[in-house]
Amino acid sequence: MSLNLNGIIAAVPTPFNREGEVDHDNMVNNLREWNQTDLRGYLILGSTGEFPHLTVEEKLAVMSTVRSTMTTGKLLIVGTGELSTRQTIEMTRKMADRGADAALVVTPFYYKKILGEERLAAHYQRVADSAPIPIMVYLIPQFSGVYLMPETIATLAAHPNIIGLKESSGDMDALKQVFNQLNANPSAPEFNVLVGSPIILQQALDAGAAGGVLAVASIAPRTCVELDRAWRAGDYQRAADLQERLATLARITTANGIGHLKAAMDLVGLYGYLPRSPLPSPTDAEREEIENAIAASGFFTKSEDGLTWIEKSEVSALEFAG
Repeated sequence: MSLNLNGIIAAVPTPFNREGEVDHDNMVNNLREWNQTDLRGYLILGSTGEFPHLTVEEKLAVMSTVRSTMTTGKLLIVGTGELSTRQTIEMTRKMADRGADAALVVTPFYYKKILGEERLAAHYQRVADSAPIPIMVYLIPQFSGVYLMPETIATLAAHPNIIGLKESSGDMDALKQVFNQLNANPSAPEFNVLVGSPIILQQALDAGAAGGVLAVASIAPRTCVELDRAWRAGDYQRAADLQERLATLARITTANGIGHLKAAMDLVGLYGYLPRSPLPSPTDAEREEIENAIAASGFFTKSEDGLTWIEKSEVSALEFAG
């Protein structure tokens, strides 16, 4: 199986209401706004989607809401990784039945001291063998504490149903080692690498990445898309300018946690509200810093009522990049 993964995919949060339940109505409202952009698609139930904090029933309900709200032509990648191979296979099948285009499978992490490369690779291969949809490997060592060796990734890339990697470490040196192994492995020509950090997006594209799966795309989707377009058009200086300011915005709104991202969403006219405990929400001082970062980025203008920030159109955003 193969999918066109070129472009920007937004890693979207799961909204909760004041009672702490999943807020499906506001999920729909957020998606309707994102549907108006040229995002390649969405990742739901990833780290930004707080997948460890949701029950199976909640995950399936989120999936149904998102699938029914999406516009034609956008991809839907769903986090299906669980702690056991059996559970991961079951979750992947359930999400496939509900319309997922691909499954993002986090590397098992709980027994990491006794799970070596061979067993981790076998986990992915068994999931891929059983999955009715394509599988993507998900590496986020800052959360999971697990990182696969580049040689293991290249081996997995040869599996016909493992189509890509989401590499979220933000470590460009580590990513280059992955590309070195992939380039030496001609049996994996359709394997796509997507990065999770806007700070290295342009460098990753230079090295051969297909695109990015970015949390900051939830608040600045048009700007993220424009960065990608500028790079593909060969306007590398414009891409670099956009990346520098987008990275500054991301360091304040996403790198500090999902609570900060959700606060930023509230400021740009979307619904963020609170993460689930024990994840923290920003203090009043941090919220002020978030709004200052939004204003300083140059990607937004104040709404007519002065209460929220509205992202500029693609052209307007680029006008501020010189």
